Amino acid sequence: MMDFKMVPEASEMPRINLVMPALTAGSDFGGVSTGIELFLRLVRDLRASCQIDMRLIVTDYTTQSDPGIFTRRAEKAGETVSPEDISLVRSSSDNITVRKNDIFFTYNWWTTLNIQKLIDQQTVHFGRSPLPLIYLMQDYEPMFHEFSSSHMLAREALDTVPRLWTILNSSNLKNFVDLLGHRMERSFVFEPVVSGSLRPYLGMVPASQREKKILVYGRPTVERNCFPALVRGLRRWARDYPEYADWEIISAGTEHPPVPLVGDREIRSVGKLSLDDYADTLLKCSVGVSLMASPHPSYPPLEMAHFGLRTITNTYACKDLSSFHGNIVSVRSIAEEPLAAAIAQACASYGQPVSDEGNAEYLREDSYPFLAQLVAEITAELA
Repeated sequence: MMDFKMVPEASEMPRINLVMPALTAGSDFGGVSTGIELFLRLVRDLRASCQIDMRLIVTDYTTQSDPGIFTRRAEKAGETVSPEDISLVRSSSDNITVRKNDIFFTYNWWTTLNIQKLIDQQTVHFGRSPLPLIYLMQDYEPMFHEFSSSHMLAREALDTVPRLWTILNSSNLKNFVDLLGHRMERSFVFEPVVSGSLRPYLGMVPASQREKKILVYGRPTVERNCFPALVRGLRRWARDYPEYADWEIISAGTEHPPVPLVGDREIRSVGKLSLDDYADTLLKCSVGVSLMASPHPSYPPLEMAHFGLRTITNTYACKDLSSFHGNIVSVRSIAEEPLAAAIAQACASYGQPVSDEGNAEYLREDSYPFLAQLVAEITAELA
């Protein structure tokens, strides 16, 4: 945690600030990519209705940080970023300039708690009513930490910020947050949407030639993707269902050594694929397995299902993706026997037709349909 100190800036021009931790080289994918894209869309739509500046604040800055990730994306979006539009914060002793009409858009729980201290100082110094803090929430972050101080502080980010506006990545996550009793002033929700880079390949799904291949989302270093359970399930499947001995198992996600199963069979890792190679792999495989210990739906099972793979994932609390697409089976247990049985059942359907009906929410063109409402409410706050 950092005790940021505010340096007042005289300008009354409204400004919206994206606050991201570290922003290290090579992190321009997944949640970081979504955060930057959403922020730039928000800037564009705000500027269509009012005059407003923007700024990137990188906290936890190190020599491995790369603010160019933001500037390059901004340029592609038609936004010019000058050096004055970037603030690099290395420690809690660094000062941050704050205007009377600065609104902050935070990326995770600790930037949310730290920036709230700046908003408190802004409110007192400029004698104004507190402005809302906008927090992009892409998963339930307290679960990233075992029961601990960090776990409790991550919860406090949802419970102690007076004017918290959350943007939640999926209604599944929103339902889970509500289930736990967190109460924010405002919530905006968007459902996951197919990547623009994968969308052109969807038209190739009906004519694709499927092979006896299982694609698994393998990330051994990411606990919430349940790699040990995935391996145990596949070993049980290889042992108990020898009729599928001619099937190949491919692991995409994070590169790792081959994982032995039974005999000379193994899980072969292809690491992190380019989007073109990933699409090609999706078009060839017949079965997909992607586990996620989280209320967030995760993108791989949605992609696998829409690309025609019989997809096995797991339920979690109020999450059940079997209603999202006809190709998805959501198992209630990831113990080795039921997981192996689900994989075997999917393999047994090889060659039979799969559901080709897409989920309209996932295939929509507008990634962030709530933006018009958010822009209107921000504009009203600044009026």
